[in-house]
Amino acid sequence: MTDTVVKSIPKAFLLFLAGSCLFALSCTAPPEGNGSDGARWFAMQHCNGCHGKDGAGGRAPEIRGVGLSYGELQAKVRNSGSAIMPSYSSERLSDKEIADIFVFLEEVK
Repeated sequence: MTDTVVKSIPKAFLLFLAGSCLFALSCTAPPEGNGSDGARWFAMQHCNGCHGKDGAGGRAPEIRGVGLSYGELQAKVRNSGSAIMPSYSSERLSDKEIADIFVFLEEVK
């Protein structure tokens, strides 16, 4: 029965529905962040060791003032895709803590 129902739904509608869900997810606001806490998390997680004291001037790519959205920063933190930069699970760095770092990087532009 389920196969029949799915086959009767036009593919265009399913694509529209999937796109709408992705759009809604991208529009969700980040958790409210605190720049002072973000500076502390940035140092405690040793981000400053590679990205520089304020997210610039280190040996790793500059991450302050480059136009990263919260979602982009969160995605990179969760899955760096790099052999050098570690990925951070939500147990190691929460979404709130990433939001704090995001606000810190926005404040030091």
